[in-house]
Amino acid sequence: MATWHKAVLAAALGLAVVSVGGLAFAQADAIKARKDGFQVFRTSAGAIKKVVDDNSAPAGAVAPAEAIASQAARQLQHFPAGSDKGDTKAKPEIWANMAQFEGYMKDLEAKATAVAVAGKAGDAAALKTAFGAMGAACGTCHKAFRMD
Repeated sequence: MATWHKAVLAAALGLAVVSVGGLAFAQADAIKARKDGFQVFRTSAGAIKKVVDDNSAPAGAVAPAEAIASQAARQLQHFPAGSDKGDTKAKPEIWANMAQFEGYMKDLEAKATAVAVAGKAGDAAALKTAFGAMGAACGTCHKAFRMD
């Protein structure tokens, strides 16, 4: 084998190793980013629940509801093709039904926005109702797309 053939073969193998390693790294980054996003959902929902359960001023639910809405609007970017393997509870159905998953995220964004609106209005009853609807949206998505 000619020297230049060996060099080309070595370069190709090196690129393959780097590509596979890079893909695994990118996949791990996507999984971490989406877990971080779901942590925003959990923490923020907990803060809203505390406002509702304690009958606190509804305005206390505004910032966490807005955080959920904002994260829901960008959560899809953390589900690129190929990020279905690894340390994840995401079901493969997400990638097979991405339009439905996107719809669920848009619904969560809308429901979280309704929580924020109720909080801004100071309406505790509307806040409780909106929070229940937001929780139901979370549950619907979990049933379809999250492994327990």
